[in-house]
Amino acid sequence: MKVVYDHQVFSWQRFGGVSRYFVELIKHLPQDITPSIDPLLSENVYLSDIRDVASDVNGWNIANFRVRKHLYEWLNRRGSVSTLRAGGYDIVHPTYYDPYFLKHRKAPAVVTVHDFIHERFPQYFGDASKVIERKRRVISEADAIIAISEHTKKDLMEIYALPSDRITVVYHGATKMAVPEAVADLPGRYVLFVGERRSYKNFHRFARAFALLSEKDPDLWLVCAGKPFSPEETANLKKLGIEGRSRSMFATDGQLTYLYRHALCFVYPSIYEGFGLPILEAWGAGCPIALSEASCFPEIAGDGGEYFDPLSHQSIADAISRVIYDGEHRADLQGRAARLLPDFTWDRTAGQTASVYRSLTGGF
Repeated sequence: MKVVYDHQVFSWQRFGGVSRYFVELIKHLPQDITPSIDPLLSENVYLSDIRDVASDVNGWNIANFRVRKHLYEWLNRRGSVSTLRAGGYDIVHPTYYDPYFLKHRKAPAVVTVHDFIHERFPQYFGDASKVIERKRRVISEADAIIAISEHTKKDLMEIYALPSDRITVVYHGATKMAVPEAVADLPGRYVLFVGERRSYKNFHRFARAFALLSEKDPDLWLVCAGKPFSPEETANLKKLGIEGRSRSMFATDGQLTYLYRHALCFVYPSIYEGFGLPILEAWGAGCPIALSEASCFPEIAGDGGEYFDPLSHQSIADAISRVIYDGEHRADLQGRAARLLPDFTWDRTAGQTASVYRSLTGGF
């Protein structure tokens, strides 16, 4: 069986959960599934893991990334359209929600729905209405729908009034952690935040919670793996009195492993996620977690994390305190995580996805 994966997410995402999902899925597909990706203009860091499938991957030396991105998207789309029109495949699995492929496909389409962030928080996205409309069309015309959690399935049923039997839940797997790469000048004691810090990620309340902790523990630091602090964030950290104990840094996969392994606690304060891959990353590095009691988190983390109310900075601070100051509780959380982690494998993800593909062959 041949499955075509298109260009979409790889044209604009250098790194992130959606492109990592597709690369890991392709890497672990059963032997009877042959994946196909057109040669891409891309700067995605994960594509190097599937050079046997995506062999001709290059970026352009144009300073402005927005210009590069638009060129990548335009040229890559032309390649995907050519492939779709040519036929000779059994399944189309688009990597995002642009419905361009619908009129060109010659086989059933499977769409993976990752979350409903644009629908739940449209005020934070300038392109929310465009993404929502595209997603609605793709979902309505897909032959099979994969949701990455029961929570996302519930959203699908609520927002689109879809019947339960149209949706298959397939969890993500845990990616093998990279070999640790030391981080210079790392504080001795710190709590860790990973990823974007905008709006629904709830970083502002987490910062207030950290400020409460730092009043009693002046040696405690906040380390953020991600973009540099914006001027607004820096001003807020200064207002909270924690600018001098906060550090932001871009981290390679190896450095991220190191940060997880040496953190007192990983804190995941987001109000909404579709799955929450950093949960598995932290578990894989043996890092205890304090996380929101919201969205999909209890479904994914089970009893392997310390929960808090994400709308209360005091609740966040209390949960972090229970993790970082109680050694016995920390060890208990780490033990629970170690027992839960083997339930999340990419082999299982790929096998269950392949079953969805097989259910559609011969029916188009």
